[in-house]
Amino acid sequence: MPRPDEITATGRLPLVAARMREILLTGEDFDAIYQHILAAPGKRVRARLVLACAALLPDAPERAVPPADAVDLACAMEMLHESSLVHDDICDGSLLRRDAPSVPAAFGVRTGARAGFHLAGAAMKVVARVLADNPRVFAHIGDSPGITYADRLSDLSFGQLIETLPPSVEDASLRRHYELVAGAKTGTLFRLSCAYGGTAGGVDIAGLHALMEYADHLALAFQIMDDVRDIEGGPSLGKDAGSDLERRVPTWPVIEWLTMRAGAREMWLSAQTSSATLQADLVASGATGAARVVATDAAETAARALDIFPPSLARDDLRDLLHQVISR
Repeated sequence: MPRPDEITATGRLPLVAARMREILLTGEDFDAIYQHILAAPGKRVRARLVLACAALLPDAPERAVPPADAVDLACAMEMLHESSLVHDDICDGSLLRRDAPSVPAAFGVRTGARAGFHLAGAAMKVVARVLADNPRVFAHIGDSPGITYADRLSDLSFGQLIETLPPSVEDASLRRHYELVAGAKTGTLFRLSCAYGGTAGGVDIAGLHALMEYADHLALAFQIMDDVRDIEGGPSLGKDAGSDLERRVPTWPVIEWLTMRAGAREMWLSAQTSSATLQADLVASGATGAARVVATDAAETAARALDIFPPSLARDDLRDLLHQVISR
């Protein structure tokens, strides 16, 4: 049987799917909601980050958790992600998620909110169990500033809050606002996944800081490409295209459009401009192409952060993930 480091993180994702069912489907109140969530699992990016980061140093088994515990941490990060999506859909009034009714649309806002909190609590119980069972591996957790662990989980709510408070329509302010939101909403769970995965795999402080840099730039690339897809649409989107435009969310393609298109600010601020008109003008202007360039630059910076680690399947998997984010 191959060792965990001889199997890519992607190859171990079926273990995550099976284990999440074991953890969540307990015959209690939220089983129907969890069945609904598990039926459309998404790409499990956060689980993949945990498993890859935990396998970056295959020659350090004495500093690493057992493979089953790495899988449990991957499950926990996915559970936190799914919890955040439930509450995002409540805040945004989203009816669709991954080509299916969103949890609040299917089960109601009050029940969805309760399930989201329950899911986050269940995730942290899993994390606490893994840490308690591996005290030596996690002995120095939190000792080094700049590494994101559970004490920064509230940054998810911070991101959701500041997203509702956009700055003035001015280039530098919009870009800074966007980076704050992306770093909080997308980056927090990416950093958590890399920090817990890397620590579980025996990565030292220098390596963990490199993983934080990787996670931050991955998050920026990931969010920009998500916004590009929201504008361009397509069969793989899984939700209605242009939803952010309808709510006048200043995504990165919008920021590029505002800087390159004469009269764009007036169109953006006018309540008479439909989201369909904005969508067509954004694509025609080349703004989505300019956003792709920024995302590609971020992905290249993330890839360079991994140079600190020796060659391995895990490092290759983290770099492959960057390529997949940019090309999706």
